[in-house]
Amino acid sequence: MGRSVNKITLIGNVGRNPDIHTTKAGTKVVHLSLATNRRTGREGDQEERTDWHRLTFWGRLAEFAADHVRVGARLYVEGRMEYDSYERDKVSIPTAEVHVREVVLLSPRETLLDEEHESSSEAEVVEVGAAD
Repeated sequence: MGRSVNKITLIGNVGRNPDIHTTKAGTKVVHLSLATNRRTGREGDQEERTDWHRLTFWGRLAEFAADHVRVGARLYVEGRMEYDSYERDKVSIPTAEVHVREVVLLSPRETLLDEEHESSSEAEVVEVGAAD
């Protein structure tokens, strides 16, 4: 059987602040949503559509996301798709999420700073390597 690849690359805007958790073993986990846009329809009759993606960061990447990523930030992420399901009212609900292996923060610095800090209009690219 040949080798297979499960890799997804996204560039989009963060839709909510990071949801931060710690596992019983002490590993930090962060969840957030990322919006990507695409055009649908024929030329002259196109609509823009927003797709929402659930991202999960683990360990060092989770710490980075918790410290630096906020609503509206523009991110480049690479990771793998994972599918699962949960049951609600005896109905199985499918889920899909991207487990992030690499992230690049593409937002201008002012998007990242808290209001009490000075801001700069220069863009800052912060890259974090593959997850531990």
